[in-house]
Amino acid sequence: LIEVKNSHKSSVPSDWVMISSTKAVSRFHSPFIIENYRHLNQLQEKLVLDCSAEWLNFLDRFSEHYHHVSKAIGHLATVDCLFSLAQVAKQGDYCRPIVQENRQEIIIKNGRHPVINVLLGEQDQYVPNTTNLSGDGERVMIITGPNMGGKSSYIKQVALITVMAQIGSYVPAEEATIGIVDGIFTR
Repeated sequence: LIEVKNSHKSSVPSDWVMISSTKAVSRFHSPFIIENYRHLNQLQEKLVLDCSAEWLNFLDRFSEHYHHVSKAIGHLATVDCLFSLAQVAKQGDYCRPIVQENRQEIIIKNGRHPVINVLLGEQDQYVPNTTNLSGDGERVMIITGPNMGGKSSYIKQVALITVMAQIGSYVPAEEATIGIVDGIFTR
């Protein structure tokens, strides 16, 4: 827009188009701007149509190979998970858990929450916890404490270590012996 004071409005060429005005000024488009603006709008519409056509073309070509690509992505995801678990296993503060089929127990010595442990990093503020649950002895724990006292973190820590052991991963603990678990229930 070219802005001209209303007192100089008479000097504006007649082929310019007034777009808006106020008490003090008027705004105009020159013929060059009008022509190029129209051309730009045409190109934008053509771009939208071309993009839509190419997207549909891509989807048609992709759908021919969908099952192969889906399989490859699934295998890649599995490799990624295994690689991540291997990196975790290399950490010095993780141990290889013992998973026993014939025992109902969760014994974790100095376990740590795998996520909180990483978030705290080198600060070493996380206090390791020991858990000793077995079918022959203590089978249930009632955990109490103040708000923000770490109750949820402890419960999630035990659940995560149990799941990690079940899938064959190393776990963040000094020692861990875990029986086969068929479910983890939380509230």
